[in-house]
Amino acid sequence: MTVFGAGGIGLYFAGMLARAGHQVTVVGRQETVEAAAAGPLLVSRAGEESSIPDVQVVTELRPGGDPADLVIVAVKAWQVRDVAEALEPVVGPETTILPLQNGVEAASDLAAVLGVERVLGCTCVVIAERVEPWSVRCLGAHAAVEIGALTPDSAERVEAVVEALTPAGIAVTRTNDIEATLWRKLMLISSYGGVGALARQPVGVVSTEPETVALVRAAMVEVLEVARARGIALDRDDVDRMMKVYAGFGPETTASMQRDLAAGRPSELHYQSGAVVRFGRAAGVATPIHQTIYASQLPSETSVREH
Repeated sequence: MTVFGAGGIGLYFAGMLARAGHQVTVVGRQETVEAAAAGPLLVSRAGEESSIPDVQVVTELRPGGDPADLVIVAVKAWQVRDVAEALEPVVGPETTILPLQNGVEAASDLAAVLGVERVLGCTCVVIAERVEPWSVRCLGAHAAVEIGALTPDSAERVEAVVEALTPAGIAVTRTNDIEATLWRKLMLISSYGGVGALARQPVGVVSTEPETVALVRAAMVEVLEVARARGIALDRDDVDRMMKVYAGFGPETTASMQRDLAAGRPSELHYQSGAVVRFGRAAGVATPIHQTIYASQLPSETSVREH
């Protein structure tokens, strides 16, 4: 198995799969290669730490080896297109590719380069923080993913991934409509993360202000209207469902986009609120809340990418 990306989520999946007995190769930076040479991968959760040996780390994939059976793409959304070409040395006819990105475009970006039959759609929920180049901490529950085929011909690949992930302690749900699943998650993360970025406060503070909570819901409705204009099978019940998820978050919860924007790091702004705006314009659907989020955060996003 190959895990492309050595951030928190990449290291977490690599560790869980290796602990379950799979041979795992991680693609990361040179600092990760050096850290892996010094000792085993460390995965901690709920105060318990596991040392996981024999996880290989490389800085690039080279032709000549056997194709991977499963490739997990664990980079940020804006990196996916470049990663697609970098994966070609380990992709064969039986290779399945599982993207873990936020947003709704990663699977199609990979499929355009590597073939739609090889790529599954996926949403992932886990809070995994890389604390050192070769150490990761899981905050809260273990990972849960929802996966589905992009084409009917890929259905058997879903079952193979379920068989790989489940023994590794990763909860897997199958979906027959992965597009709806992806847009439902976009509805959640772009709305509470975008409003959180504007408010500069975690969920526990934002949720105490009824007008701000109403803004989160209105942002979700914008995503709903864009999705429906694109033929995605979502309805108002999905807004209620995502608002219940939002209400269940811990008080210190912030979205990854919100954290990156606050810290002055490159974020997924273009692939969250930016995507809502872009798809809305193409469909003739107004998205004033997401337009405000996108336009207000764009100057700092552009600045950090230029330096």
